[in-house]
Amino acid sequence: VPQLEKYHSIVKVFAAIAPLLGLLGTVVGMIVTFQALTLFGTGDPKLMAGGISQALVTTMLGLIVAIPLVFLHSILTSWSGTLIEILEEQSAGLIARHAEKIKS
Repeated sequence: VPQLEKYHSIVKVFAAIAPLLGLLGTVVGMIVTFQALTLFGTGDPKLMAGGISQALVTTMLGLIVAIPLVFLHSILTSWSGTLIEILEEQSAGLIARHAEKIKS
């Protein structure tokens, strides 16, 4: 049973970290944008576009990684839960058969 649930926590951690890394990239991109505004003023939108683009791309990448991992974690949890139930039923049946053989 531990082997079935071995990778659940890893998938869950990556699913949680990915959007946080995207958010970190967003913050960095916005810092770059505000630094450009501070240095060059608001006259040139091209200077701001790079930082805003960086912010949006990192947010998107964080979500692109996190969303499938959340689904994967859900599927793994469901699959291993079903498999554990089957194993428990089968082992209960084996124990019952063994107990009947001992009584006979």
